[in-house]
Amino acid sequence: MDKIDEIQAKIRKQEEELWDLEDNYKAAKKEIEETYWKLEDNKRHLTRLYEEFEEATYHFSRQDYVDKEECRKFINLLDTYASETDREYRRQCAKIEEKDEKLTNQYRKDRRQLEDELEKSYQLRRKLDEEEGGNK
Repeated sequence: MDKIDEIQAKIRKQEEELWDLEDNYKAAKKEIEETYWKLEDNKRHLTRLYEEFEEATYHFSRQDYVDKEECRKFINLLDTYASETDREYRRQCAKIEEKDEKLTNQYRKDRRQLEDELEKSYQLRRKLDEEEGGNK
């Protein structure tokens, strides 16, 4: 195997690494996006549940035989749960965004490095092609 064949094999390997990097990045981005949508969906379901309980409690509290103070306490408890749910939702969103940012930064760094290595290989192949052309 001469030098041109060796560099061509190296170029193919580097191109495959670049494609693999891209595929892995897209898969990881999709996973992050799915995590976000699951979190969003869970928050929406919990919020709707809190609202339904609050509405039912309000209607129940209008009955004459119901302890109004206990109903107010329950509604306050639901409000506390809703606030905690929202706080945790924001915390989880921040974690997802941080993970996404780290992934993107690492991907850009790795891609830049692979592209630089690939460009050096292309330059070496051109140089070898020129030298071989000059020897003929």
